Amino acid sequence: MVIQVEVIQWLEEGYDDAKDIVDLPWNVTKHAEGVYVAEYPKIPFVLNVVITEGFVHLIVPLGLETVTMELPERLKVYHALLVLNERLNLIKFTISGMNEEIRLRVDLDRKTLGKGEFNDALTALLIGLNQVIAALGLEENFARAVFERIASMVMDRIEKGVKKEEILKFLIIKVGMDPKDAKEFLNRIIEQIQPKEEVGYV
Repeated sequence: MVIQVEVIQWLEEGYDDAKDIVDLPWNVTKHAEGVYVAEYPKIPFVLNVVITEGFVHLIVPLGLETVTMELPERLKVYHALLVLNERLNLIKFTISGMNEEIRLRVDLDRKTLGKGEFNDALTALLIGLNQVIAALGLEENFARAVFERIASMVMDRIEKGVKKEEILKFLIIKVGMDPKDAKEFLNRIIEQIQPKEEVGYV
């Protein structure tokens, strides 16, 4: 049976130009016993990893709540999710929580889980995410959410005093931005926060 520390090592140990998703150096944060959140800038989702006695649950919240939708819209969403559940292997689409949020989920048996299967699950989540975004017409909203997440990562580094050169390296290597776009992106964020605090990146 795979142990908890192995799963986290699979995510944390890696390199930026890896071909397999599992071999990327994910940033993993522990939120509670057996509950982790993993992120990598080039991957357009936040991965929740929940490790229980017998399973490793990989969960990706879509950020779309269905509880406030009108009935016709909700039925349309449910139909799209059921069609995708039938079409895609390994992953499933669920409705969870009080606000009935859409989530992508893979449940992996710890008794037989290996790194290869773990990588297949991550790949399936990425494919499933692209499929559900297209099916629900969420491309624009999702692109905005990814942009905001990267901006938040940059602002966090600025607040911690990370040098401008290091932030540019992060945007170019880890996010995959063109150097010119990375400079413009960083300068735009600096301009937004400088009136509030002295950053010293001029």
